[in-house]
Amino acid sequence: MKKILPLLAVLFHLYAFSLHAYDFGLVFGQNADINVPSSNNSDISGALLPRFTMPLREKDSLYVSAAINYKTGPFVIIPELTRADVNFNLGNTDLLGSINLNAGRMFYSDPLGITADGLFDGAQVTFITPNGNIRAGNWYTGLLYRERAAITMTLDELKSSNKKVADDGFADAYFAPSRIFAALEYDPPTIAELFGLRTSIITQFDAGNENLHSQYLTAVLSFPWKSYIFDLGGCFELIEYNNEITPALEADIGLTYILPTELEKHLKLLWRFSSGTGKTIGAFLPITTVPQGEIVEAKLSGLSLLSLDFMGRLAKSLSANAALTYFIRNDLETYKYYPITGEASNGYFLGAELFGRLIWTISSEIRLNFGTGVFMPSLGNASPNAGVLWRTKLNLVLSIY
Repeated sequence: MKKILPLLAVLFHLYAFSLHAYDFGLVFGQNADINVPSSNNSDISGALLPRFTMPLREKDSLYVSAAINYKTGPFVIIPELTRADVNFNLGNTDLLGSINLNAGRMFYSDPLGITADGLFDGAQVTFITPNGNIRAGNWYTGLLYRERAAITMTLDELKSSNKKVADDGFADAYFAPSRIFAALEYDPPTIAELFGLRTSIITQFDAGNENLHSQYLTAVLSFPWKSYIFDLGGCFELIEYNNEITPALEADIGLTYILPTELEKHLKLLWRFSSGTGKTIGAFLPITTVPQGEIVEAKLSGLSLLSLDFMGRLAKSLSANAALTYFIRNDLETYKYYPITGEASNGYFLGAELFGRLIWTISSEIRLNFGTGVFMPSLGNASPNAGVLWRTKLNLVLSIY
């Protein structure tokens, strides 16, 4: 015992001495989402998010974060592993340049941020070369938290996304649909020191019972000139469903103007298109549902939108964002949600959304977000008599380092 105690003391001293290499953190977030009319599922939710990072070797690292989510009406606590990945620097080679490997639960987003965007389980290797960057990855979705994953490629997946842990049980309502996808990306060097280009090929396989597979070819071109940035992007998709192959399209055209002010401010005009159901083309189906708009939060399938967005700093600790967005259906079959009612609608113009947000960084530990806006169906012809939808979002973030 007398020999063990000094050894334990030495080990404790070494552990305490090396503690500086570790990084702990805790973030608390409180959300209030209020809709008028209240029948549109207003809710109060929040999360406690601990995180932990540590170096493994000279250039390798481990990052782990989790979330203890809670919701009201009824009150329920939902645990979640939000991120757990290891990053390895595998050194340099003459042929492939610098090589990095990331494995675990990680964040991935395609060049457009539309097809696949969020947390996924898998691995990605990156080659950084003088001739451009190459990334190759493979991921699985079936162990993710359903609400955060937001995978609604089929009608059954869309219906199951509305399941609640409190009502339908943990096993039936927690896990996301099982899909496997792989991505190969290439970012060539800047073209003539003017154009930036990102390209990707994504292939997705259904690992469940839906029998829906898809492939995506994406390219995004960016051209900065003086105070302007011009962006042009598109995605060509092949949908394989019930032994039939259907093409689909998505396209973005954006123009950003950086205002000549001391505090950073910019205006962005964006046109976004996603194909709908037609004779020779199908409705664009992304792997994850990235909500379009802050109020309708529509799935980008069979829709077009035109938006004007302002974002900038009003003061050192205060930022603002204001957006006006107009939504258009590209066919009469794909989009059948608000403001479309149960009655048949032959109109294509859904209406306009106006939303504004203030972001107040009270201190390095406290941030408050307040946003409010309205969707006006009367400015369209799809369902002009539908009720106006107001939405207010309040988010408080407290960080403890």
